[in-house]
Amino acid sequence: MKAIRFLEPNKFSYDEVPVPEIKDDEVLVKIKAVGICGSDLELLEGEMPHQKNGYTTFPLIPGHEWSGEIVKIGDDVKGFKVGDRVVGDVSIGCGKCDFCREGKFNICPNRVVIGSYRNKDGAYAEYLNVPERHMYLIPDNLSYDEAALIETAATAYYGVKRGRVSFGETVLCIGDGSIGIMAVQCAKAAGASKVLLVGSWNEKLEIAKEVGADEVFNYHDGNIHEWVKSMTKEMGVDVVIECSGNSSAIDESLLSLKPGGRIVLLSLYWNYSFETRINDIILKDCDVIGVLASRNTFRPTLAMMGNGVIKASPLITHHHKLADFEEALNIIKGRKEMRLKMLLHP
Repeated sequence: MKAIRFLEPNKFSYDEVPVPEIKDDEVLVKIKAVGICGSDLELLEGEMPHQKNGYTTFPLIPGHEWSGEIVKIGDDVKGFKVGDRVVGDVSIGCGKCDFCREGKFNICPNRVVIGSYRNKDGAYAEYLNVPERHMYLIPDNLSYDEAALIETAATAYYGVKRGRVSFGETVLCIGDGSIGIMAVQCAKAAGASKVLLVGSWNEKLEIAKEVGADEVFNYHDGNIHEWVKSMTKEMGVDVVIECSGNSSAIDESLLSLKPGGRIVLLSLYWNYSFETRINDIILKDCDVIGVLASRNTFRPTLAMMGNGVIKASPLITHHHKLADFEEALNIIKGRKEMRLKMLLHP
């Protein structure tokens, strides 16, 4: 099969590689669409946290935001058949440890992560092997392209769930990327009365308004927390969902938060250590919640995508053949063209 392989920092190839073999409890999926994620770019540069801590090394096939069709099933697979349209979890637990038995497979000590952690090859390829227990059927009314955004949407939903967003609360989402805009939609679905979004691209902010953001703000135009206070009668928001991965956003989150509120960290930060307003966490008696991946949220998120509560199509801005990955990469590096979710098609 053809696949993109990351070989060393800022070097990749488009090569023939063996089709993955499947175990008795696995399925083989023909990839129809795979999204380019910011973490994939960090991986290419050699700057991803998993690389820094030694759990991921070159070479590797990246890609974890995928959709596809089952073309082969293992002998023990009972819940799926050849021809099924599917998506799957990114974190793959061992299925045997106490964490997995409690449904916490995203923190399984033996886990692998598709396209990164412990070098589990990913979906920048024609085929991918995945255990049956981590697979989900795509609703009939969702396209493969829309379904490829399930991981993004499910991660956002998991952040909203962990942040305990409830009916009538106010929410600030920081970051106008695909996860930030998905977080807007998930917060509205959870019952938030007002959802604010901060970002840097006016075109992305307009898309966010189209899918449910009540107010948007370009941080180039002024001070974030002052704007938030003006939107909340000087009170601040009940919940901040930080999706930008910018360490400076932590302080803005604390300054924008109502006392007793919650901050959800939905990003990985390239600089492990940085100074922040640590006393504000104490003085505001607030919760700071770390979120890893999207455990147990694919099924409900697929249902909400299927009934139109969460919309994926407005976030898809680019399509490229897998062979044209370099063209897509040049658009990203150029930073001149507005993009949200770019899809590759093997």
